[in-house]
Amino acid sequence: MEYSLREARQSDKHQLAPWTLHTFAWGDYVVDSFDEWLEHPQSHVLVAADNADEPVAIARGVMLSPDELWLQGVRVHPDWRRRGIASDLGSALQNWGIKQGAKVAQLMTEDWNEATREQAVGIGFRQTARWLRMFQTTAHSGRRDAPPVLPVERLQRAGLAEAGPAYHVWSASELGRKARRMMSVNWQWRRLHPADLERAAEHGALFAGTTGWAVAAPRDNYLEVGWIHTTPDRVGEHLSALLAVAGTEKATALEIMVPEVPWLQEAATSRGFELESLLLYERAL
Repeated sequence: MEYSLREARQSDKHQLAPWTLHTFAWGDYVVDSFDEWLEHPQSHVLVAADNADEPVAIARGVMLSPDELWLQGVRVHPDWRRRGIASDLGSALQNWGIKQGAKVAQLMTEDWNEATREQAVGIGFRQTARWLRMFQTTAHSGRRDAPPVLPVERLQRAGLAEAGPAYHVWSASELGRKARRMMSVNWQWRRLHPADLERAAEHGALFAGTTGWAVAAPRDNYLEVGWIHTTPDRVGEHLSALLAVAGTEKATALEIMVPEVPWLQEAATSRGFELESLLLYERAL
C-alpha cells in the first residue's frame, strides 16, 4: 500500500476520528485539537494519505519560539503501522521547522510508552529530562474523597517586580537545572525566559509567597501549573498553597508539571497527588 504526505485539511477531521478517538484509556486529544492546530499561525499539520487521498496518519509541528520546534500528535492507523510513516512525518516536520528557523526539535512521551520512546531514539532524538505530572482533584470536582486544603501559607498574584527575582533564583537552583531551564504550557515544553514570567505577571498568572513562586492559569476546568520554584524545606507548604489557589479559582483539579526531583516526588506522594512520569526528547537541527 502506497501513501503520500500532504498538509492536513478540514475535511480530514471526520476521517481521522474513527481510529484516533480511543488511542489511550482516557481517549485522545487529536480530534478535539484539530481545528486549533489548523488555525494556529505557527503550526504545521501533515497527514499521510492513501491512494484514495484519505488520511491514514497525522502529526503536528509547532514553533514554540523562533528556534524551538515542538512535535506532537503522531498517530498512525493500525493497518498502516510499521511502514516508516511516523518517521517520514517527523522528518518532514523537522524540515519545515528548519525553514522556520528552528535549531532544535523536541517531543514528550510517557515513561510507559516504549514504542514511542524507541521510535524517538530511532530517528535521532535523545532523552534530555524526566518530568512529573502531578494531579489532584479539588472539592469543586464533586468527588467526596477530595482532601480538604488548610494551607499555612498562601500564594498571592504577583506584580512585575517579582518576575526578575523569581527567574534568577530558579535558574540557579536544582529545579532550574533539572528542568534544563524549561517550562510547560499545555503539555508543550520550551525554554523559559525572564519575559515569560513578566508576561505571566501582566496576565495575573504569576503567584508568589514565602514558599516560592508559580505560574498558574486555568485550562478547561483545571488549574495548570507549568512552572514552580520552591525548596525542599517548603515544598509541602507550597503544594498545599497551590491547592488552595486551585480552590479559590474554582478549578476541579490541579495539574502541576515539574522536573523529576526526589524531594518533590516524595512531597507530592505524601499529599495524595497522582504522579505520572514524562520523558522529554530533543534533537539538534
